[in-house]
Amino acid sequence: MKPGRAWPRRSQAVVYTAAAAVLVALVDAILNLGEISDVGWGIALVYAVTIVVGELWRVSVLGTRDFTPIAIAASLAMPMTTTSPGGLATGYSAGFVVVVVVVATVVGDLVRQWMSIGAFVLGQVASRVLVVALAAVLYLVVPLDGRPLAELVHDWSDIMWLTALAMLAVALVAMGLQLLLMALRHSTSTHALLWQSLVDEVGAVGPLALATTSSATVIALAVHALGPVAIPLFLAPLLLLQLAVSRQSLVRDAQRQTIRSLSRLTDQGGFTTSGHGDRVAHLSLAIGRDLGLAERDLVDLEYAALLHDLGQVSLRRPIPGGATTAISPLDQRRIAHTGASILARTAELSRLSLVVSGQATPYRHGREAQDLALACRILKVSNAFDDLTAGRVKRPVSLQALERIRLNLGYEYDPLVVRSLCRVLVRDGRVTPAEVVGLDI
Repeated sequence: MKPGRAWPRRSQAVVYTAAAAVLVALVDAILNLGEISDVGWGIALVYAVTIVVGELWRVSVLGTRDFTPIAIAASLAMPMTTTSPGGLATGYSAGFVVVVVVVATVVGDLVRQWMSIGAFVLGQVASRVLVVALAAVLYLVVPLDGRPLAELVHDWSDIMWLTALAMLAVALVAMGLQLLLMALRHSTSTHALLWQSLVDEVGAVGPLALATTSSATVIALAVHALGPVAIPLFLAPLLLLQLAVSRQSLVRDAQRQTIRSLSRLTDQGGFTTSGHGDRVAHLSLAIGRDLGLAERDLVDLEYAALLHDLGQVSLRRPIPGGATTAISPLDQRRIAHTGASILARTAELSRLSLVVSGQATPYRHGREAQDLALACRILKVSNAFDDLTAGRVKRPVSLQALERIRLNLGYEYDPLVVRSLCRVLVRDGRVTPAEVVGLDI
């Protein structure tokens, strides 16, 4: 199997598994439809409406991923809602829960698409199916001491903390699967390492995910005492948290737009070729993901790549083509340090100054190489490659640029980063594996 084909096959496996789960759930729901009480139908309707509303209002975390706390909390609470006020059983089977959640999720996504506020993403629906199916099976089907957890909970009516703990454990396991599937989608779309994507998902969504699981537990417990009104009532705190996260995301988006606008300063002034900063940032991100950089480091790398030529605004005459690889090492360092000094004066961008100043430092084996941050080495290689190709993507041009970089391998450029560049170019179809082997990098 070719490495590049492993990624889409993973996503297909998730979709096919979810489709099989829906078929099994549909059969189970039909067979147990008569067990659902009248109050159970009413509660299921409230859950379905809540999920639809939750799908319409998503929160963007770090500006790179969508999360639906309200919809997920309702989806996880439903399988754990086995009784209503008065002790009347809802009669939900695991299959019925999955079918209700799937229908509500699909309706919500279709309405989003109809309202032009988002696209229907089959992979996200498949993930929801698997997450809810896991929660439903763990709580309603898997026997513990010969009986499902849902039946054992009835015996713990006098020790509610144990019931809450059991529900929270089920919700946490299901949320763990949710984060794993989100990491799988992220690694599939960006070609990042799966384990690093999982770490990034936990770091980015973890606090909100914990709030979601605790809300699901509280809702499942509250419905037993208050009925359907408990669902929107106990989602209110999560709603406020979602508002705060949305506001934070808006601030991050504004910062990103500001940096991108600032990066075009050298283009507009004629110091660099059009789109040079964007191309270097795109290539740097691809290399960084290939090497397993954490998302926080990737953000800094992207911003540093966008602003890496900022020091050229101090030049009296522009460098031909803006290619810093064509000037002396002393001038390269002077430009890099000028750009770094500009960034160091801004509190929000001061952390980028070390990366921008380090891009002009040559790589060497030994102690100096260890002192040079990986982000600096990535930026140096990405900038050199774009300078040598001038944005052209034809295969001969890319191969010639790699040959030029190879001449200074181990002195100017880090071999580890250059090998990663080769993998990225092979994946993008700009060079062939045979050509990379011929370079003997």
